[in-house]
Amino acid sequence: QVQTTEAMGRLVVDLERVLDGTLPGLEVMDGDRLRIPRRSQSVSVFGEVQFASSHLYEPALAVTDYLDRSGGFTAQADERRVYVIRANGSVWRPDDSRWFRGGGEQLRPGDTIVSPIKLDRVNQLQLASNISQIFSNLAISAAALNSF
Repeated sequence: QVQTTEAMGRLVVDLERVLDGTLPGLEVMDGDRLRIPRRSQSVSVFGEVQFASSHLYEPALAVTDYLDRSGGFTAQADERRVYVIRANGSVWRPDDSRWFRGGGEQLRPGDTIVSPIKLDRVNQLQLASNISQIFSNLAISAAALNSF
């Protein structure tokens, strides 16, 4: 069903590459709309940071600099899963630590840095305890039913 579903919604396009011919052209259909947002001069930081905010874009700053300007991570932040949503809608995620040190891609005006929440892993001992409690309750219920 997924393969036969018609895609609807937004399409991320690198318009510069389309216009200079390095990216195959797009077929524009009747009813299509092209929206080009105003050029932003800020970088926003959201998610599990102390103070979610937008900061004036400075080319020399790295992701960690903007995170620091937002007060740093909260205790619930998943620091290894930080990602950037580009102004064009594409998502950029670090592949290694070079990204944080500035050796990877550069931030651009309009980017949004997202610090996701850390999902707690299930404590294995607690899981085993819960499962044994369930089986114990089932055994007691079965014994009670057999006594009738």
